[in-house]
Amino acid sequence: MKIAIVEDDINMRKSLELALSDDYEIVAFRNAIDALKKLDDSFDLVITDITMPRMDGIEFVKELNGKYEVIMMTGNATLNKAIDSIRLGVKDFLTKPFEIEELMEAIERSRVVREKTKNIKKVEISNKFIAKSPAIKQVLEMASKVAVTDASVLLLGESGVGKEEFAKFIHNNSNRKDKPFVAINMSAIPENLVESELFGYEKGAFTDATNQKIGLFESANGGTLFLDEIAEMPYHLQAKLLRVLQEKEMFRLGGTKPIKLDIRIISATNKNLKNFINEGKFREDLFYRLNTIPINIPSLKERKDDIIPISEMVLKKVINEYSLEEKTLSKEAINELLDYEWPGNVRELISVIERAAILSNKEIKVKDLFLESRK
Repeated sequence: MKIAIVEDDINMRKSLELALSDDYEIVAFRNAIDALKKLDDSFDLVITDITMPRMDGIEFVKELNGKYEVIMMTGNATLNKAIDSIRLGVKDFLTKPFEIEELMEAIERSRVVREKTKNIKKVEISNKFIAKSPAIKQVLEMASKVAVTDASVLLLGESGVGKEEFAKFIHNNSNRKDKPFVAINMSAIPENLVESELFGYEKGAFTDATNQKIGLFESANGGTLFLDEIAEMPYHLQAKLLRVLQEKEMFRLGGTKPIKLDIRIISATNKNLKNFINEGKFREDLFYRLNTIPINIPSLKERKDDIIPISEMVLKKVINEYSLEEKTLSKEAINELLDYEWPGNVRELISVIERAAILSNKEIKVKDLFLESRK
């Protein structure tokens, strides 16, 4: 196992080299800039300090971009630094001074994670996604890397960009793919029913509880639970969700026996959760738990290279589904599709093409798109 140690304090750097060199191949660097010049695919792990000259540990880990497992060290632990490290995917955060045994345990934990993920074959980009534009290719590549882990993912983006499809993509390319994928839209459930839908209840828990009900958390056990529109979760239930994430267990309403859970949480929102935190509508601690890996899904106007391929895919699907004659998009219709701003994103584009395919003649013209009524 080849480990890079990045530490500006010469005494600490030499001590770590000495302590670890009998068990591992060690290469030490006095700063992050030097390390970035030398790190290559032969390294398995990076151990780095946070506070360093020229480039600190947080910026250094950002530059590594998830390529290596990272153990972070600091002599001045702060909540903000710890949170920043966690958000960047750092799994271990050691506060100096620490025993060498603590570091060895952290190294072995990283070995287990690496062995687990390297045996999972590289995921292929699902053919459900049109990925011609660089913007969406980059996002799908990130989703592919995340899929082989159990890290919590927060999908961000405008309404209609396809957040649930991305959640399914992550699930289907994970080692949970043969287990349930359960999706719930928080804004679609009346507030007084959210708790019972999520956690279920025991018979007799309340007046109308005539039978036991299994909640969505239990239904997703072993698989993935997708919480769409997470910003709409009632504040008083956010603490219960946080406990599930931390303790990996839950209670049904009216229940006294904890139920162990093994689920991955993927959440999504089109809202600015930091504003909700400032307004006292969303818990900051829950935000950081859900936001381990944030993925921003670009709007359709940011991925215009995908508009025509998506249109053609939908057109073909509708023709096959309804046994229609073959149809094509006119040049003028193509230009109109490219010029439109698509405030409803992919969802709106699908709707426009489906209608045009059904109502048009053999060639789909501008008038068949009805985009003028939308502008």
